[in-house]
Amino acid sequence: MRIAHIYATSAKRNSGDFLIGIATKKYFLEEILKTKDKAEFIDINCRKPENFTETKIQELNTFDYLIIGAGGLILPDSSPNKISGWQLHIKQSLYQLIQVPIYVISIGYNLFYNQNINMPHKNTNLQEKFRKKLFTNNISTLIQKSIHFTLRHKHDVFHLQELIGDYNLKYEMCPTVWYVNKYWTKSKGDLIAIEVKDDRKWRRYYKIGKENFYNQLIFFIFKALEKGKKICYLSHDGSNDFYNYIKTRHINIPYLDNSVGDEELIKKNYSKIGILLCSAGHSQMIGYANGIKIISMVSHPKLHNFCYDINNTNYVLINKEKNVGEKLLHLTFNT
Repeated sequence: MRIAHIYATSAKRNSGDFLIGIATKKYFLEEILKTKDKAEFIDINCRKPENFTETKIQELNTFDYLIIGAGGLILPDSSPNKISGWQLHIKQSLYQLIQVPIYVISIGYNLFYNQNINMPHKNTNLQEKFRKKLFTNNISTLIQKSIHFTLRHKHDVFHLQELIGDYNLKYEMCPTVWYVNKYWTKSKGDLIAIEVKDDRKWRRYYKIGKENFYNQLIFFIFKALEKGKKICYLSHDGSNDFYNYIKTRHINIPYLDNSVGDEELIKKNYSKIGILLCSAGHSQMIGYANGIKIISMVSHPKLHNFCYDINNTNYVLINKEKNVGEKLLHLTFNT
């Protein structure tokens, strides 16, 4: 079999996006096709429009299957464009030229708090009203063309249906959870890891503010150290702003770097962790699947959505909680 795999292939420094490529391929063969046959996968970057010309579509038709996902591809300010309105840069009219079976697997409705599909800029809420129709027409056509179309959170299904109407959309947990649960050895580590995202701070900390949030985490670190606990910092994508901030406060803790395209190193880092305070969706998913206690610091809806999906109440809505540090202490040591 020859299978075209369309996703954000360029995100090699993001351990979640890196594992998406590995996990989705395995998941497609074992859980969807239910086959042990070998397959040749060809990666195709969803963010490059030159991959989706009429000529390239004809090349896609030489494959046996076409899979799209996983990943948070529904996000207007990441790889913004006027072709589709989301991260898959295919013109609506070109879907009809695809003749092979299309499987869209566990994509994410990845918008931030206070963001809508008309907002293509990372630093402002400026809206371009034409984008909603562009996006809804494009993705509705893909849904109709696909024989399999799923979203990675139950709330993602609800939000996309709000935009496009009552299509038969289904929930399917990200393949990274299935993959880590099946192929990795469960962590026996004892470190308490803190992982903080750097991107779009004005959206993530829209009420609490970055400095206040950081200081709440410092309060947590001091209290945990007083208890004799071992603390480290985890970066899944090179985010290190918080780590640099605490160094200015003369706090020195180990740094686990997962911003690498190396599964064995990523796995080794997770194996050291017993509790993970996280603000990245895939750190949360991978840690959960690896048997690590997850405490989600919700700065993006997807973190809360995953907790809802797995019935996990160990989270802090950082922009609503008055005492984030105290809540984190309670969730870490009393639940």
